[in-house]
Amino acid sequence: MKKHLQYLIVVFGSIMVLGVTARADTGDIALGVKAGTLGLGAEMTIGILPHLNARIGLNGFTYDYDEKIDEIDYDFDLNLFTAALLADWHFLGGAFRLSAGLVLNQNEIDFKARTDNDYFIIDDVAYSTEDVGDLYGTIDFNDISPYLGIGWGNAVGENKRLCFFIDLGVLFQGSPQAEMSATGSIASDPEFQRHLKNEEKEIEDETENFKFYPVIAIGIAYKF
Repeated sequence: MKKHLQYLIVVFGSIMVLGVTARADTGDIALGVKAGTLGLGAEMTIGILPHLNARIGLNGFTYDYDEKIDEIDYDFDLNLFTAALLADWHFLGGAFRLSAGLVLNQNEIDFKARTDNDYFIIDDVAYSTEDVGDLYGTIDFNDISPYLGIGWGNAVGENKRLCFFIDLGVLFQGSPQAEMSATGSIASDPEFQRHLKNEEKEIEDETENFKFYPVIAIGIAYKF
């Protein structure tokens, strides 16, 4: 996983600034927990204006899966970690909202090739497992990604302390960028590196759907 410290500093700095603003304007703050396609999360909702809230949240999870790409079997580890700064506009004055903002995106996919044979087929060329060694890589996305969505629930709404909410949206995290490495004696060979670049492109094509990451979440919040 990437280092998250600098991103956490930015997020919690934003919490402090918005918290002061909220106290000055409305005094409404809510804390919540949620679960969804970005993993398990916690968030703070701050009332800024009568129909406008700010939300700051963290989400994280890990998920393992297997897939075959271009004649190679891979073990994939999907590592989710995001920190979001969002604005919720309750333009109808009720629970329905439009949400938009920026996400500090540390989602990535680590992967490692495996084979039951004594060779790997890389870009239609057979290489012995002894020469290749371990074959592994990482898929990264944009560090800062826009988010756009809709939702239901106003955590700092009137006349209630508890609020159940739903989020539906899209995280625009950009095209996947794959980078592969090998540990064997052939790892630095120019011809092998050329084939490895082509394999990276195949993996990027297979994971292109992650470019628009669907966000679905349900949660509960408590207003102080």
